[in-house]
Amino acid sequence: MKSYKQFLSESVNIAGDFNGNLYLNNAEEVKKEPIGEEYFADIIWMGSIYRMKLEQKESLRLPTTQELAEQLQGEYPGAIVQRIYPVEVKPTVKIADVKRYHPGKLEWV
Repeated sequence: MKSYKQFLSESVNIAGDFNGNLYLNNAEEVKKEPIGEEYFADIIWMGSIYRMKLEQKESLRLPTTQELAEQLQGEYPGAIVQRIYPVEVKPTVKIADVKRYHPGKLEWV
C-alpha cells in the first residue's frame, strides 16, 4: 500500500479520443507515437537538389508532386518537386548521412 507522500507525488496522464474513450497511464509509461505519415521528397530549389523528410497530418494518400509544390511555395518559393518517396513503417536500412549534390564541384556536399 502507498504512503500518503507517495500518493501525492504520483503523476498520471489522462488521454482521450473523439469517441469518448479515456486512457490512464503513468507519466513514465506514456509514449508519443507519430501522427500522420512520413515521406521523403526530392526538390530543386535555387539551383540545388534537396531531399526533405516531411510529415503529413492525417490523410488517406500522399500528395501529388503538384500539390506538394504548392504547399512548399511559402517557405521555398520556386521549388520544383521531382519525386516523392513513402517511408516504410519499419525500414530495414538505417540512413547514416545525407548530402547535397554540387554540380559545379562534381561532388556531394
